[in-house]
Amino acid sequence: MGDYLTERFLRLPDGSLPHMGVKGGGDVAPYVLLSGDPGRVEKIRTWLDEAEAVGKERGYIAYTGSYRGTPVTLASTGVGAPSVAIAVEELALAGGRVFIRVGSCASIAENIPIGDVVIGTAGVRDEGVSHTYAPPIYPAIADPDVVAALRAAAEAEGTPYHLGLVRSTDSFYEGERKVEIIDQWRALRVLVFEMESSALFTVAMARGVRSGSILVPGSNLVTGQKSTYQGQQLEEYTAGIDAAIATALGAVERLHAASGQR
Repeated sequence: MGDYLTERFLRLPDGSLPHMGVKGGGDVAPYVLLSGDPGRVEKIRTWLDEAEAVGKERGYIAYTGSYRGTPVTLASTGVGAPSVAIAVEELALAGGRVFIRVGSCASIAENIPIGDVVIGTAGVRDEGVSHTYAPPIYPAIADPDVVAALRAAAEAEGTPYHLGLVRSTDSFYEGERKVEIIDQWRALRVLVFEMESSALFTVAMARGVRSGSILVPGSNLVTGQKSTYQGQQLEEYTAGIDAAIATALGAVERLHAASGQR
């Protein structure tokens, strides 16, 4: 038998990690905002001071800068749980300690229209990646301090928000857009469907870092509202994304201030 390659992290010849392209040693800030869409990362970058590219590999991009004196890294994760798990693994190794997903979702609650802000408290692990980290009975929970910081930032900004459960799935089509699936999770008081948060929460807990998720519906699967895909209610959606970005940045600012007081 040959030697098995079981080393957890491999690096490229220049010392960078193979997917995120970061190296560690200061290129990744303790506070990391994650978005599936690289375009949203570019949008958030305009909110930072002196943001510099620190990684670009395999479709991932990462920038590090500061927001009102708080060091922040931005990173794209692509779509789905496998991609976000890779990002958290490598960014945590490189120095990330708090991870907040700023993302889109689909609402399954009649009272959560396009453009509203949703802060996830826990995730339904209806994806496969988290099950490689923990057994099915292990909960996927957002860090309480991160949730509290997101709530405080939203309230300070005057941004209304919903607080509750997020369901993450591996299947955008078959796993979300079926009446029986929507009805099942509505009955269990899940607020939105998306594809990353439960893996984010689980991987973060497994690796000893903190995480949270702030989401904006681009559609409502119950009322039939369709924003980003059919050009409806784009102003509301854009305003919601802006509010989510401001809230996430306000949260890391609060977490950073609190860490300096300990």
